[in-house]
Amino acid sequence: MLPKNRRISRKLFKEIISQKKRFSSQNFSLQVASNDKARFAVSVSKKISKKAVVRNKIRRRVYSVIGEFMSETKPGFYLIITKPGAQEIKGEKLRNELKKLLVVSY
Repeated sequence: MLPKNRRISRKLFKEIISQKKRFSSQNFSLQVASNDKARFAVSVSKKISKKAVVRNKIRRRVYSVIGEFMSETKPGFYLIITKPGAQEIKGEKLRNELKKLLVVSY
């Protein structure tokens, strides 16, 4: 889990979405806004799964991978939005896809 000072509150989501810097992959969409240090949020909608257990599992998997790449990312607000099919991806595939989004894209 990410430390609280590295997470983004929901209040800032509209500001991040309005910045228009977007990147996407097969299972995730990344929206970026400028900031002085790297902060992250993961959004998993009910379209992905109606069950909170499944949504929380996806969120925990993504946050654990983000923790690995936190030092390699540039400063900014990073909002990761999951797409349908994200519940099946895990392990090395998840790590590679998020690395492309977080480190290589931006």
